[in-house]
Amino acid sequence: MALYDATSFEAGRSCGARVAACVARLAAIDLMEDARWWNRRRRRLMARTLVAHAAEMESAADADAPAEARGAASAR
Repeated sequence: MALYDATSFEAGRSCGARVAACVARLAAIDLMEDARWWNRRRRRLMARTLVAHAAEMESAADADAPAEARGAASAR
């Protein structure tokens, strides 16, 4: 049985959170794209909620990232 690397697992989890955040932002854009005047306010509220949730997921992924990974990402 192979041993799994914890760093690799954390990197995969962080990547998954970032992908989910991107999907949430795309869903927010799609919500507002063809909104009619009578439901624009409700859709705007849903879109804001999606974007806020995406920001929370990304900040949680940043907080969980190891310090050396954050340093390598900022050096790029």
